Amino acid sequence: MILISYFSSLIYRRTKIPDIIWLLVFGAILGPVSGFISTGIFRDVSPIISTLSIILITFEAGLDVDFKTLREIFPKTLILTLLSFIMIVAGTTIIGPFVFPELTIVKAMILGTVLGGLSTVAVISIRDQIEIKEVRNAWRIMSLESTIVDPIRVMLAITLIRVALLGSVQPIDTFQDIFFILLVGSILGLFLGIVWSIVLHRLRGLGNHYMITLAVLLQVYFLAEILAGNGGGTMACFMFGFTVSNLKMLSNYLGFTPRIDIKRLTDVNREISFALKSYYFVYTGLIVTLNLNYVFAGIAFTAMIIVIRFFVGSVLGRLSEIEDIEIDIIRVTYPLGTSALVFAQLPLIYDPQGTVFTDPNIFTNFVFPVVLGTIIFSSLLGPFLVKRKYED
Repeated sequence: MILISYFSSLIYRRTKIPDIIWLLVFGAILGPVSGFISTGIFRDVSPIISTLSIILITFEAGLDVDFKTLREIFPKTLILTLLSFIMIVAGTTIIGPFVFPELTIVKAMILGTVLGGLSTVAVISIRDQIEIKEVRNAWRIMSLESTIVDPIRVMLAITLIRVALLGSVQPIDTFQDIFFILLVGSILGLFLGIVWSIVLHRLRGLGNHYMITLAVLLQVYFLAEILAGNGGGTMACFMFGFTVSNLKMLSNYLGFTPRIDIKRLTDVNREISFALKSYYFVYTGLIVTLNLNYVFAGIAFTAMIIVIRFFVGSVLGRLSEIEDIEIDIIRVTYPLGTSALVFAQLPLIYDPQGTVFTDPNIFTNFVFPVVLGTIIFSSLLGPFLVKRKYED
């Protein structure tokens, strides 16, 4: 996987076909096409690999943002996140029953929450393939967007499932839960980031800084998931990385200037993330099971997401002072990932007896073609259109 990922990144320079596509194809050949590898062992370790990938990438996203940039991009990111999510849920609710009559309004809304969040891993992979230096803030915005949207997706999906099972629920409780998750996750990441930065300063001159930082980062994630709730861990990891990278601003309060090799932390983190991302996309190709009955519906949902993202990106461009090339990248980048496949299992988790969701696998069957379609468009066709526009 690692070798294919590395050499496909070299091939990209000649073919302009991103390594994501090669990894997906490789996974599909090993699994569904040839049956050479059983997917059982991959399914067993996939939750761990996916979680590690998200932890490391959100940590790296935090390291890459300074306080001034975060202050500038946060309002824009919030607008982009909420508008994209609301419109995708609304769009799925409207067209879902027409595309697939078995989808009720509530089930279509649940599917909308599953489809309403881009993949952190895929965004970073696409960023690494596109050689346009002027769009750095666009990637920062989308990395933060993927961090913010996950707790919103989880809590709203769970609320809708409870509505389907119980018949009613208090909407205010859902909004309070989302706010609590984001707030507690942020505070925890900020506090532990300050503590760990002081420790790293004291340990300067010794080796293995990254590995012990990784060990602490894992504790930050799981502690936030326990204290804040589902989705709090990604926010905590982002704030942890942000704090470690920006603690110099608090030098006057600390009484010293922290000396931390941020570049070293970032470089090693990217090496490990590279290996995990290789697995991530091979696994996605490996477990693909495309049913023709759902493919056309998946194509319709993929097209809907592409249109909505283009519209939302255009609205953001009018409301904010962002470079045109960055807006163009945001317009064509909305890849779904393994998190969508995980969230598609929520109905089965909350209704294992099949009382209301008689066929809970229906959500997974819809999500597969949409994940593949959005990844292919965002990594291949979207960047091609942007580059062609600016080359002309």
